[in-house]
Amino acid sequence: MNLKNGTIAILFCMILSLDVYCQDTTASPFIHINQLGYLPGGSKIALVSSALGMPFSVLTSDTGKPLLKGMLQLAEANNRESGEHVWAADFSIFHSTGTFLLEVQGLGKSYPFRIDDNLYSNLGREALRSFYFHRCGMALTQEYAGVWKHPACHQTDGVLFSATPVNENPPKIDAVGGWHDGSDYGKYVVNGAFAVGMLLTLYEVFPDVFPDGSLQIPESGNNVPDILDEVRWEIEWLLKMQSESGGIYHKLTPLETVKPIPPQEEKEPRIIFPVSTAATASMCAVTAKASRLFSPFDATFSTRCLNAAESAWLYLETHPSDGGFKNPAGVGTQAYGDVDDSDERFWAAIELYRATEEDRLREIMLALAKNRAPLITASGFWGNVTPLAVASILNATERFGKELKEEARADLIAFADILHEKIRSDGYRLSIKSGEFVWGSNSFVLQNAVVLLLAGLHRSDRAYVDAVMEQLHYILGRNPLSTCFVTGYGSQSPQSPYHYFSMTDKIKEPIPGLLVGGPNQFLNDGFLKRSFNETSPPALTYKDVEESFASNESSLSWNAALVFVVTGLEKQMDL
Repeated sequence: MNLKNGTIAILFCMILSLDVYCQDTTASPFIHINQLGYLPGGSKIALVSSALGMPFSVLTSDTGKPLLKGMLQLAEANNRESGEHVWAADFSIFHSTGTFLLEVQGLGKSYPFRIDDNLYSNLGREALRSFYFHRCGMALTQEYAGVWKHPACHQTDGVLFSATPVNENPPKIDAVGGWHDGSDYGKYVVNGAFAVGMLLTLYEVFPDVFPDGSLQIPESGNNVPDILDEVRWEIEWLLKMQSESGGIYHKLTPLETVKPIPPQEEKEPRIIFPVSTAATASMCAVTAKASRLFSPFDATFSTRCLNAAESAWLYLETHPSDGGFKNPAGVGTQAYGDVDDSDERFWAAIELYRATEEDRLREIMLALAKNRAPLITASGFWGNVTPLAVASILNATERFGKELKEEARADLIAFADILHEKIRSDGYRLSIKSGEFVWGSNSFVLQNAVVLLLAGLHRSDRAYVDAVMEQLHYILGRNPLSTCFVTGYGSQSPQSPYHYFSMTDKIKEPIPGLLVGGPNQFLNDGFLKRSFNETSPPALTYKDVEESFASNESSLSWNAALVFVVTGLEKQMDL
C-alpha cells in the first residue's frame, strides 16, 4: 500500500467507523493518548493513526500555549490489528506537571491529559471498590454505595440441583453471600476463586496495599486490611459451597439467564449445581492461601479456611478430573467449564503445602511440577491459574527447594521476554495480536501485564515495568478507538456496559471502576455481527452498547487484573 494513499483511505474508514466514540467533537479521533495521563519521569508517547510525519505540540489545556514541539515518527506501517499506519509523538523529555493537550498539525487536538506523580491511586481504589458493589445477599447502603444503594438481594440462595424433573421440595443449603459474577447475578466458583487468588497474591506481594480504612466499606475500621475484608466476603461464600464430600459445588445461578432487572427484584429459584473438580481445586487453593494471610488477624477464620482446604484436597485425591463441568440439559447460564484441572490441582498443592508444610504435600507438589515443564507458557484467566501458582512458589519461604524456585523464576522470565518482544515490535506497543482479540481481550492485555510485573520483581530490568505501563496506556485510551475501557475514567469511557446493575439502577452513570471486555474480533454477539465482519480490523471490534455483551460486559476476574496491574505498577515504580 502506498503510504500516502493508504493514510487517506484509513482516514476515511476511521471517520465511518468511529461515530460511536467521537462524543467529544473537540478532540481528534486520530490522536490516541492515555486519558488519565503520564508520570513525570516515565515515557510519554501518544500514537496517531493518520499522519505523514507532521509536527506536534504539547499545549497547556487552559490557554493553549505551546510548551514543546516535535515531529511524528513512524511507529509501524500497516498495523494489522488496527488497519492503520501508526505514528508516535514522543514527548518523554517533557517533565512539567499539570493538565495538557497534544496538538497535531492538520488533525487537531487530543483529549486533555495530566502529568502527575499521583495518577493511578484512585483508579486502583475504585477498581477494588467495585467488588463491594457486586456483593450479593446484603443491602448496599448510601453510606458506602451512594446513589448506587439498593436493598438486600438473593436472600434465599440456594436450591440444590436435582436431575429429577419434578421435585416439589428440593433440598436447600445456605449459599447467601459472595459476589455477583460481573455482568449478571450468577455466582461461579472458578471465576470468583480466580479473582480472590489474584487479590490475595497482590496482598502477599505488596502487603501494604489497601490498608484498613482505605476503601470505605462496612468493615473499615476493624484493624484488618480492607483488601482482605473484601475478599473475605467471597471466601465466606466459597466455604458455604463445600459439599459434605469435601467437593465444591460448581456454581449458583437460575436455570436460564434472567433478563436485566435490579438484583433485589430477581426472584427466580437459584440453583446450586453439582460438584466439579476444577471448582474444588480452585477453592482448595484460595482457602489454603487465605489461611496463611488471615492468620495474624483472625485465627478462627484461618482455621476454618485450612480445614476446608484439607477437606477439598482429600476429595481431589479420590476423584480424578471430571473433564470439565457441563451444564445439565435445560440449563442456559454460563458454564465456566474448565476441561483441564491440572493447573488448579498444581496451585492447590502449592498453597496447601505452604499452609501446612507437610512433607507428603511437598512430594506431591514437586511431582506435579515435573509434569508441567515449562511451568508457565500462557497468561492467567479462570481456566489457567498457573501464573498464580508460579507467583506463590516465588513468594515462598517454605522448603520448596532452590531447584524449583529457580525453575519458576527462569520460566517466568522466559515467558515475560516473549511478551516483551511482542510489545516492542507492535506500533501500539500491545501484547496481543490478531487472533487474540477474543471475548475479554482487555483482560488478557492486563494478565500479560501481571506476568511482566511479576517478572520485574525477580529480575531487575526496567524494561518489564515500562512494558506494563504500555499495556495500561492501551487500556486507558491509547488505543485505535481512543476509548478508556474503565467506567468513570477518561474523557471517552463506557457509558452503556452490559452490566445488569448499571443497566437497571436508573442512574445515568455506570458504577465507576469497571473494566469492560474490549474488542472481540470473533463477533460473539448479534450486535457485533451486525456492526463488523471477518475483515474488520480486530482492534476496532468494540461497541459501547448494552446489547454487546461480548465486548462490553464486565467480570470479577477482569477487574481483579486491573486492580493488580494499577496497584502493582505504582508499587514497582516506588522500588
